[in-house]
Amino acid sequence: MKPVGLFAVADSSITAPNSNGKQTILGGFRKIYPVEIKVWKPFFNGVYFRSYLEVHYEAECFVAIAGSTFTAQHVLNLISEHLRKIRISYERAKELLTPGKYVLIRHCQRNELEINQGIDEWAEDMFTPNDYIDLVTANDIAKIVEYSINEALTSARKYKIDEQSLKAMYSEFAVGIYCPKEKNHQLFAFRMGSRLNAEGLIEVYATKERIEEGRVAVLGMKSEFEATAQDAMQIAIEEEISPSRKFFDFINKAIDKVRDNGSFAIDRPSVCKVFQEGQLKTVFHQK
Repeated sequence: MKPVGLFAVADSSITAPNSNGKQTILGGFRKIYPVEIKVWKPFFNGVYFRSYLEVHYEAECFVAIAGSTFTAQHVLNLISEHLRKIRISYERAKELLTPGKYVLIRHCQRNELEINQGIDEWAEDMFTPNDYIDLVTANDIAKIVEYSINEALTSARKYKIDEQSLKAMYSEFAVGIYCPKEKNHQLFAFRMGSRLNAEGLIEVYATKERIEEGRVAVLGMKSEFEATAQDAMQIAIEEEISPSRKFFDFINKAIDKVRDNGSFAIDRPSVCKVFQEGQLKTVFHQK
């Protein structure tokens, strides 16, 4: 069996920390989101850079979330903003005899094209379609997602965060991206950590992990379900059956197991979405 895409399954309950652990407060919350990716190419008037007017590459990735809905919403907003405004620029050589290179940058990043805009002259044989071949990669997109998450988390640094506040804002993310260069689908997990800064205050951050083919990223209730989820994936591969169908059954059985224990930490509606070549669609849904 060859990988042809990614899948994501999710429940839809929202929980909040309380003195007994967690309490379910709402249901029917969406946890898997399509996010637009737009890479803009530079526009020149003769030899002078003017602006970004045309899209070079356009697709979707998906973001799955678990944890604090307040943190997740802030993070999603920043991810969406950054991924819609990716720009093609040029990085000058830092050493003699070393060529410069075309790069993808964030809209808020230092841009060589804008520093002396209207003054610097660029050769007319630069910034051609051939220069952009294989420029967009899943790893570059993932780096921008990682920056967006950490940029969202920096807003907490101005406040004194204690352990209880840290638990309340804890969130995890999985991002699925189609790589137009490698012609494959790549899955990344982003998990929050904390450390003491130079002032002795707790600061939060996120780290990126590439999930290998044949593995799953479990967000939320990891200790309860990660081992059995990995086993289920291995069984699906060995039996050559659709992992998405098997995992939709898996999450519904997990919901039933949690319910039988008197909890609604995860609950229906449940959903399964598949992601192929930049398009996300729902394939299974249960109320």
